[in-house]
Amino acid sequence: MPLLRLTEQTAFDPADGTGVLLDGAEGAYYELNPVATLMLQAALRYDTTEEAVRHLGERIDATDTMLRDGLATLTGRLTENHLAEPGTDPTAAP
Repeated sequence: MPLLRLTEQTAFDPADGTGVLLDGAEGAYYELNPVATLMLQAALRYDTTEEAVRHLGERIDATDTMLRDGLATLTGRLTENHLAEPGTDPTAAP
């Protein structure tokens, strides 16, 4: 299961590298910068944080720690705003 799943009312369009999220339940529109767009795509695709960080490290000039922190911040904000639900990372600490 990927690190993150969008909720049923959330639509995501990564068009032109600047992602757009639409919350159909609230009618809210969110624009992501290019780095956040890459992070969201990785969270939706990979099952573990380490896989996502490895993928992101090939595309973004940042340390693994910075990528992990950014990924955690983004996924936290999306779940807080009910745009996404966390998946299960089997490598995460309890």
